[in-house]
Amino acid sequence: MTVKRLSVHVLHEYDIAYRPHASSYLRLLRPLSHPALRKEIELTYGLTYDQQDVDVVVFDRFWRPDVTRAKVTKVVDCARRAGAKVVYSVDDDLLNMPARSTRVGRDLVVWPTDDHRQAMAFLLSQADALWVTTERLRERYRSRNANITVLPNCLDERLLSRPTQEPSWEAGARQVIGFMGTPTHDADLRMVLPALREICDRYRDSVVLEIIGGFADSETTRDLAGLPVRYRTTLPTDHEYPYFMMWYTRSAHWDIGLAPLVDSDFNACKSDIKLLDYAAVGAASVCSRVPAYESTVEHRLRGMLVGNHADAWVTALDELLGNDCLRQSIAAEAAVYLHSQRTLAQGARAWVSALRSLCDRADME
Repeated sequence: MTVKRLSVHVLHEYDIAYRPHASSYLRLLRPLSHPALRKEIELTYGLTYDQQDVDVVVFDRFWRPDVTRAKVTKVVDCARRAGAKVVYSVDDDLLNMPARSTRVGRDLVVWPTDDHRQAMAFLLSQADALWVTTERLRERYRSRNANITVLPNCLDERLLSRPTQEPSWEAGARQVIGFMGTPTHDADLRMVLPALREICDRYRDSVVLEIIGGFADSETTRDLAGLPVRYRTTLPTDHEYPYFMMWYTRSAHWDIGLAPLVDSDFNACKSDIKLLDYAAVGAASVCSRVPAYESTVEHRLRGMLVGNHADAWVTALDELLGNDCLRQSIAAEAAVYLHSQRTLAQGARAWVSALRSLCDRADME
């Protein structure tokens, strides 16, 4: 029996250069284009939908910077007239995301706007299916849509440039504590700064902090003054997610990865993506004891799971820095978990299963 190949068009979220956001690649473009699904999914993607003959149209997060309810309504109506099902993919509780100000040139831009939230509320209730990253996010939105599928984040093994089992440390070298984050994570890093100051003072010339990413608040950079910090930046050609991941997994030689997360209502729906990112470079993760990590991190096995107070972070970091065997065993166990359960080689079929479930149900109606 020949299985019908499903055609899927993704309306991805994009930056000012019209490139897909990292989350778009991670959640949609890499999974749906994975070689394991080549015979089952025909993927197209872009900024617009013009009534192409497809089975499914997928909206990604806020889709476009100038999104409005009217714009998404028009596309949803267009898709349904063409006989396509509509999926809404979201990886954060964006509807309840605290607004933040970002300077673009001389302008101060507030994001997300009321238009963003109205468009999202429409998609949450009107999409034929929702795709989310965590059980907490499903619970958050279950009153808005009865058809929600949890698709946990998976890394694309094609982008991992070196074996994660390869040690990232060298005898006699400074131990490297790394942090990778977008400009939305200032508060998370600042939460653990007192612990980092104490650790850096305690270990002085034997530890260095390495940071990849940017900060929304210049005060965060000022707060890091006096610590042994080095900032890593990519070439402009490496900014796009696939190139960034290849650069990162080739370039980051970290012993420990920091995954702090402020315990808040918004963060309760976040995923454990930093555990995966750090496992990909052979680092032992220190993670906040919050829902994002509690379901996958067993303390002292795949990572260190610690409370959000300075003493707990100091204790965990001190133990890892002083115990090579523990640090290496945690890093190795996290790598095994990543490659056995959380890469697209193992997980990509979840996306095609979600699509087939949606389309098969539609055929039966």
